[in-house]
Amino acid sequence: MRPSWGGSRAYRWLRLAGDVALAPAALGLAFLIRIHLPVPFTAARLPWDRLRFFAGSWPAGVAAQLASLYFLGFYDPPRQSSRPELARRLAGATFLCGMALMGYYFLANRAFPRSVLLLFVLLDFLVLLAWRLALDRPDRRHARRVAIVGSGEAAREVAAAIASHWHGLAVAGFVPVPGEAAGAADPVLGACLGRTEDLPGLLTAGVVDDIILASPADSWQTRLIDGLAGSRPDHTNVLLLPGPFESLIGRMRYRSLNDLPLIEVVRESEWRINRPAKRLLDVVLGALLLICSLPLLLAAALAVRLTSPGPILYRQVRIGRDRRPFTLWKLRTMRRDAEASGDEVLAQEGDPRLTAAGALLRRARLDEIPQLWNVLAGSMSLVGPRPERPGFVERHLEEVPGYAERFSLAPGLTGLAQVNGDYHSSPRNKLRYELAYMGNWSLGLDLAILVRTVKIVLTSRGV
Repeated sequence: MRPSWGGSRAYRWLRLAGDVALAPAALGLAFLIRIHLPVPFTAARLPWDRLRFFAGSWPAGVAAQLASLYFLGFYDPPRQSSRPELARRLAGATFLCGMALMGYYFLANRAFPRSVLLLFVLLDFLVLLAWRLALDRPDRRHARRVAIVGSGEAAREVAAAIASHWHGLAVAGFVPVPGEAAGAADPVLGACLGRTEDLPGLLTAGVVDDIILASPADSWQTRLIDGLAGSRPDHTNVLLLPGPFESLIGRMRYRSLNDLPLIEVVRESEWRINRPAKRLLDVVLGALLLICSLPLLLAAALAVRLTSPGPILYRQVRIGRDRRPFTLWKLRTMRRDAEASGDEVLAQEGDPRLTAAGALLRRARLDEIPQLWNVLAGSMSLVGPRPERPGFVERHLEEVPGYAERFSLAPGLTGLAQVNGDYHSSPRNKLRYELAYMGNWSLGLDLAILVRTVKIVLTSRGV
């Protein structure tokens, strides 16, 4: 079976080539329309010599186009979306592109016909919409069929995610892991495809294209790491003698013990070296972000004051590194009596406790600007696991295997789970991202997460 068109390399390159070519095409067409045709609300047609602006402007148009499409998620893995949703997102992207070009011409003190810029935004939207619809024609799509190995809660979570979010994949069925009984068809997992020893034949026959291993998370290894978290000295490392399966997993760090390779499962000694560099990034970039966001903070604070009685700032106890409590600061987005009962309740979409300005502040993440002070004070980092409230922490420590390990890092203003997940992702799923972040940390990864956070803010998506 051929690979999914939406996930293929040819699709990605063709999509990028089209996006690059359509920006100067729309810009050139906007100039030609203004030169040859009368346009409403303009005094006269443009003279031919105005084409000289095109030569110096199309590279900026290409750069603005690619940046706006990137920040609004058009280069993310493909997701199922309707045509109206695609049109709405492209309208936002082309508007952002036009605003970026307007800012560029203003800051560079360069003249440019305003009517051409408005025409460019309209034409760019139309050609991009036609291009994306043609590129994503249903007859081009060839979903890859996957077999899920496992039949428990984790396997069902994977199957449900594929069905609802993962464009280009389809669940062919499941295979129970050794020790699990081979049951009948499952409403979420589909048909039972056999045993693990049948998988080579299923691949050869083309019944499935890919295999996803979804074994239970509550293993003795996970329970051991959970027990060590918070009790081991900073210099402690945990090593693993790998079998063939572990050796095939990429991005692992090895140590050699004579002729035996040991995988570094926990590398506390390396984090002792990395923490000063991470802290330097937090202080420098955090201070810069706080200074640049002061106008937004003042405007948001004024909105809180004018739309609801009560304090502007809201403080809350959260759990940080080594499970130490600290005070987190936010702009208040809910009524003063939002938790009068004393229960810890997560905010829901359309939460009636939100104030008039609270929903907007939350959607734009403006309520979290005061947390930059937590970053500068050292109780938080720019990037890391999100800090949770004490009651949620106690519950997750009991219910989620491996949860204690996340407290070896300072909590973050944003994180890998925030730029990849949804607001209501399960604690178990968020933990997977947090542990992956801990095992693959670099300054480059922190910067990449911060850039992707800008996308989350612009698209109002994420955790």
